[in-house]
Amino acid sequence: MLPSLRNFAITFFVSLLIFGALAYFLADFAMASFSSGFVKEGETDQTEETTAPETQDVFNPFAPDDENDASTIQGSSFNFVLIGMDYQADVFDDYDEEMPAYLAAALSGVQERGVSQLLTYGQKRDISADAVLVGRIDKEDRRLVLTALSGNTRVFIDGVHTTLGTVLVDKGLSFFLDKITALTGFPIDYYAVVSIPAMENVIDQLGGLSYKVPCDMEYEDPVEGLEISLKAGTQWLSGKTAVQVLRYAGYEDRDISRMDVLRDMAEAMMTSIPNITTLSNAPTLYKTLKNGITTNLSLADFNDHLDLIFHLDSFSVVNYAYPGSMTTSDGDPIFVPDTERAIAALLQYR
Repeated sequence: MLPSLRNFAITFFVSLLIFGALAYFLADFAMASFSSGFVKEGETDQTEETTAPETQDVFNPFAPDDENDASTIQGSSFNFVLIGMDYQADVFDDYDEEMPAYLAAALSGVQERGVSQLLTYGQKRDISADAVLVGRIDKEDRRLVLTALSGNTRVFIDGVHTTLGTVLVDKGLSFFLDKITALTGFPIDYYAVVSIPAMENVIDQLGGLSYKVPCDMEYEDPVEGLEISLKAGTQWLSGKTAVQVLRYAGYEDRDISRMDVLRDMAEAMMTSIPNITTLSNAPTLYKTLKNGITTNLSLADFNDHLDLIFHLDSFSVVNYAYPGSMTTSDGDPIFVPDTERAIAALLQYR
């Protein structure tokens, strides 16, 4: 499966893709105002001592007292997941010819690839859900909760260890959403799946965003036609540069910092909704940004929650770093989640 190229694609496009989902969901929600491979037990080697800290970054704006009454806000609390896929048919030509059909079937609900399909695993380029953003918008407590999972998160399926990213296509969307609930304790009300091609356009449609780039980012890959040259610090990011931030994979702790960036960028956008657009533009923006996105969030659902979404800039934010550690298996990065600790911490927000 061209390990080095695949590993790069996963590390490289994982965050890239989910942000597309993220940006879309913000647009799909806020429109108006707003890896892979099976890992057998015992294969793990060289565990690193990097553990995701359990942190809560609370954003608490000074809102007038009358705005603290949740009963005045229209809509209801809900949980959501944003899923980024690394499928790039316009870039790579070594996918299985039936891959588009596999993906379509997976996103339609319940779909498992058969034995004959799995026999090609490792011979052709596979696709995966490379990064996942899970959130809750809590009307009653006026709170936005965010956590993120890497597509390289280790999970136990059918008696063997594999990665979360492979579950979506191999087992279907319904199974995948159940696994997200098992990892977080959050039953999922709405989902959005986005592929790379839609990403830059979504961010540009939203007008870009102000974001504090965490470190100097220098990277070049002629094969991918990628050049990243960004300095650390707060700056305005276009769709192209925002994608570069999410593509960057030069962190020593690998996926842990990439998950941090995903959550932080989500927070930056979702708490800036009033600066993105207006209520009157919501339906039009929704329809524009929905192209290329698979979601169960209908226009009617969006309208029902619109007032709630517009109040996100006055909500407190719990930016929760999913606990766990990085290890390697056959040279691939693997995130080993501390699920028990995570569910115990997230329980208070359900």
